[in-house]
Amino acid sequence: MRDSDADIAIDVLNKLIDQELKAASAGMRDGNRILEECASTRYHAYTFARDEIRKALADAVEERDARNPFQCQRDELVTQDMHTCDLCGRWCPSPVYRVCLCYADQSRVASDVCADCMWRLGFRPVGTVPLEAYRRYERWVSEHPTGRRG
Repeated sequence: MRDSDADIAIDVLNKLIDQELKAASAGMRDGNRILEECASTRYHAYTFARDEIRKALADAVEERDARNPFQCQRDELVTQDMHTCDLCGRWCPSPVYRVCLCYADQSRVASDVCADCMWRLGFRPVGTVPLEAYRRYERWVSEHPTGRRG
């Protein structure tokens, strides 16, 4: 189910919840116990369905993010920039990746690739080095200049 489909389903359930709440209130006000009970039962059923849809969507997002190492992880700080993915054309939040796609003598550089495309195309995350270790390496390189490496 796409996000827009889920949003439509939740909006419809919210409208039904409002209608049933009004019907239950009218039944209570008019003394019509049967209308009040039926509307109250439907109200609770719709509320339960809406909450289950929301919970399922949240679980699906967490499951997708757990499998995709390119998605930002929980509590990871990222910018809120929006980019257009060069491969799928969808709007995507940061982080985006820069890749070079090569085949035979043809190549293309994609500067904004979303995490979903990185996962779909089978890229593997590169091992990261802690910033402090990288700074130590840079210091070591600057302290030990050599004319030739290898």
